[in-house]
Amino acid sequence: MKINAAHLKSLRESRCWSQQALSEFSGLSLRTIQRIEAKSVASKESIKCLAAVYEVPVQSLCISDLSISESSAEIDDEQVQKKGAQSKLQLKRMYIQFAFVFVCHMFGFVGIFFAYDEQRIDSETFQVLKNSLSIVLVFSALYFMFHAYKLKRKLGIGSSEI
Repeated sequence: MKINAAHLKSLRESRCWSQQALSEFSGLSLRTIQRIEAKSVASKESIKCLAAVYEVPVQSLCISDLSISESSAEIDDEQVQKKGAQSKLQLKRMYIQFAFVFVCHMFGFVGIFFAYDEQRIDSETFQVLKNSLSIVLVFSALYFMFHAYKLKRKLGIGSSEI
């Protein structure tokens, strides 16, 4: 059973008992006392022994199911917030990556046009390079848009909230 190890330890320390002394008073082994305080888990018999030694009700040592569910809900909320923040950061990084890819394509276009103007490439090569780069730019944009859409759906946000 789950127990409140912090409460158990504070009861022991308030009486100025060592774990060894508690072991002797309760009849439990020292290793059992150490394990209970470290892992917050004890058998029903161990809890009864400790409650008798401290002269407290058994329920005061146990963690109720309600408090367990509340603490796990708090942990779940924290994890959801962390994942949301990570996903938003990932989305912003994706926008930056797309901007970088777009700028690289623009430099490619500028290079192709300069090469054509300086007559280092003929008209047919110019058309092939320009069309190829245009197709790659369109597919890059579609790729980034698709992944951004998936991330936004996962986050449940609109484009104005980023």
